Amino acid sequence: MKIDAILSDYDGTLCPTSSISQDNSSSRIPERLETIIWNISEKIDVCIVSSKDFGFLHRRTKFAKILSCIMGIETLVLKRHKLKAVMRENQYDNDDDSNNKNINNKTNISFGECKDKLQCILSSHIPSNKDILQDNSRLLDSLADEISINFKNITIERKFTSDNQILAGITIDYRHLKEWQSYKRKTEPLLKEMIQRNIQSSSSYELYVQTYSTHPFIDVYSVRCDKGLAFDATIAELACFNADDDIRQSILYLGDSENDNPAFKRADVSIGVRSDKRLNPKLTCQYLVQFNQLSIFLKRLQYNNFVFSDKLLLNL
Repeated sequence: MKIDAILSDYDGTLCPTSSISQDNSSSRIPERLETIIWNISEKIDVCIVSSKDFGFLHRRTKFAKILSCIMGIETLVLKRHKLKAVMRENQYDNDDDSNNKNINNKTNISFGECKDKLQCILSSHIPSNKDILQDNSRLLDSLADEISINFKNITIERKFTSDNQILAGITIDYRHLKEWQSYKRKTEPLLKEMIQRNIQSSSSYELYVQTYSTHPFIDVYSVRCDKGLAFDATIAELACFNADDDIRQSILYLGDSENDNPAFKRADVSIGVRSDKRLNPKLTCQYLVQFNQLSIFLKRLQYNNFVFSDKLLLNL
């Protein structure tokens, strides 16, 4: 089977789960892997399907043709970046998030325009009712404040639409804690109770809560969403670009957690990535690789002219 496009999660897949933080340069894709992905993106479409927002993803994934952000709440088609231009830009980018050091800051940086003034967003699509998103944005903000007050040792990541107008999701994150496994067993149930109390006491439209069996965080979104819908939105946008092709594209999907399962089920080839031995999520993918094997596999796939076979995963 020849792969026509790669769709991938970011957090825990292209960058190890333990490395992700909003103000840390280690939350970038490792250089060797990123170089391989850039090379692949010159040949076939590479898209990101993520729970992260555009503000987080934009600088880190400039090889991507499409970003489906915040679990598909917003899907953006991007102008093609050139690797050399990105490298020049990064020379002046000593601190990846120099203007966004406070993860709990209610303001966010809009990256709708590149530093070189390229208008990189060709189109942005939000399928949900914006009135509902606006109403629940206020509820999310209030919930984030309450959690921050009552649980001092966690961080709250606020996720905004690309125009920076709507708070569409929050991540309650404690992966930075040394004993986060104990925290998950003992404290996460209390977090869940607080979230449910807030939802039940509100007259607004119901929020959507994404929990994980072993990952050290909880996501709360302003509307029901999942990566299956994000996958569909991405494929629909790709189809517009490939309207002259009569043959259905074959898609490879990469992910690492339960929230990737709806996308795994839709892909022609689905590969789970393990980046942390402490995590053992129940994945519905066809194959599994260790994070340090991912670059080897992708390089083999490229050398094989993107024809996938089981042999490419042997002896990694």
